[in-house]
Amino acid sequence: ARKKGFEGSQWLSYYKISQHYQSALKWLFQMQRMPRALVLEDDLEIAVDFFEYFSSLAPIYDQDPTVFCVSAWNDNGMTKVVKDNRNILRTDVFPGLGWMINRRIWDELSVKWPLAFWDDWMREKEQPRGRSCIMPEVNRVYTFGDRGNSVDNTFWRLYLAPIRLNDQHVDFSNIDLSYIKMPHYQRHLADQVRAATKISTSEIQNSEASIRVVTYSNQMEFRSAANTLGIQPDFKNGNPRASFGHINIAYASGRKTFIIDVQAYTKIQRREEDWPYLWAGSDVVRS
Repeated sequence: ARKKGFEGSQWLSYYKISQHYQSALKWLFQMQRMPRALVLEDDLEIAVDFFEYFSSLAPIYDQDPTVFCVSAWNDNGMTKVVKDNRNILRTDVFPGLGWMINRRIWDELSVKWPLAFWDDWMREKEQPRGRSCIMPEVNRVYTFGDRGNSVDNTFWRLYLAPIRLNDQHVDFSNIDLSYIKMPHYQRHLADQVRAATKISTSEIQNSEASIRVVTYSNQMEFRSAANTLGIQPDFKNGNPRASFGHINIAYASGRKTFIIDVQAYTKIQRREEDWPYLWAGSDVVRS
């Protein structure tokens, strides 16, 4: 069987990839009875603390029902826009590229695994249901695959080659990571946004405020801010890449900058706590 509109031979590799993932994960969870699985593509280089990062976050993943996956990849982890290799973030957009899935999520997804385009399917609202993936500010994987089914050389050169791979060991086992749990994470993030100085896109490179916030009302305005910062400007199923509650975080000349949808910004200013779920759909999993 083929997905309607994608029956041609040029799409065959996408079917093979999706079925390969399904077969491997089914074997790990159903045959080997593993509690979790790490998925690592063959064109990835790993950081010095890659395994410690995952092992330290595994208990939080298992305990927090709002975690969809744990990933080693930040779509906006370019060298010039990240800073703190100890910092952990959340994103509503499934990152892939070196990620962990546990039995709870696999049992839910396995009964409806897609024929093809599995990674785009993972980003559809019906799969995360308001849950988010944990990711590092500074990447724990780096891709050297500049060509493939989904990547062309131009995209790789602009957005993948500049990624910073962490090269200094971080002892995550001795760091209190409880701030990444919900609702602590959204409250911590909202506090930072409220404390930030509001600026326009044209002021991103010149404003001397140490923490700034830029609001946008539509995708065109977001892309303008993203291009100014040098982060990925595209959306996946209505969410900007690497965003949480339509908030992106990046540094410009060392200054922390929040790019945030004006609807979320308004709710944060009013101290309304439903802002992360504005774009999550109706069937939402909360803490």
